[in-house]
Amino acid sequence: MKKRIAGLWLVALLCGAAAWQAKDFWLTKDYRQWTEKECRKLLEDSPWSQDYNISHTYVEPLQSASSERGREQRPQMKYQAQFRSALPIRQALVRLQQLNYKYDQMPLDQKQAFDEKAGKLLDANFSEIIAVHVTYASNVAAYDREMAAFWQAQTTEKLKNSAFLIGPKGEKIPPQRFNVTTGAGREFTLYFPRAYEGRPFVGPQDKTIKLEFMHPRVSDQGESRVLLEFKADKMIINNAAVF
Repeated sequence: MKKRIAGLWLVALLCGAAAWQAKDFWLTKDYRQWTEKECRKLLEDSPWSQDYNISHTYVEPLQSASSERGREQRPQMKYQAQFRSALPIRQALVRLQQLNYKYDQMPLDQKQAFDEKAGKLLDANFSEIIAVHVTYASNVAAYDREMAAFWQAQTTEKLKNSAFLIGPKGEKIPPQRFNVTTGAGREFTLYFPRAYEGRPFVGPQDKTIKLEFMHPRVSDQGESRVLLEFKADKMIINNAAVF
């Protein structure tokens, strides 16, 4: 019986260790060894990246003028936010490109060109700013166009009263700068100061950072507040929060 209990305890311990490594692979593996799955995990569901989904159940009949919506059973609108100033996110972007373009099989000159371009992203200076990159989309073409029309018309001045990075103590900081991709693009970036009132925005004991902005009115759907909470205490690398 004792041997059986000891064996079960060992299995549980090993499973726990494996789960920890799988969760925190960015702490245990060089980014150049990350798999595609690990890169996507970092970019889509990690301490530095989160999704926010808006959905409703009303579906307009096909015979109506807005037949595009009638073809959707669950119309959805989605935002995905990433701390693009966080090095692990930029490393995942570079590694994903390495995998997509078969970096290991490239001739030397192509590798050098790739490394030069990747280096600009990896070595970008974010010592004074926090960059939060947001993509948005809808599975309904009409909704998607309305979201794009709204976001592509925004400016830093327009967003200063509705978009904020919220600190651990509830302090709301408006963006210093706003960049948006126009045309077919469905993305924008908000830039916030890294220091607030003369001190670092997030300290070593702080646990959360929040991103807030307003989702616009889309067709018959009213505007709504988007609030994403990120765990700052999970962003720790080398005893410091990386964001």
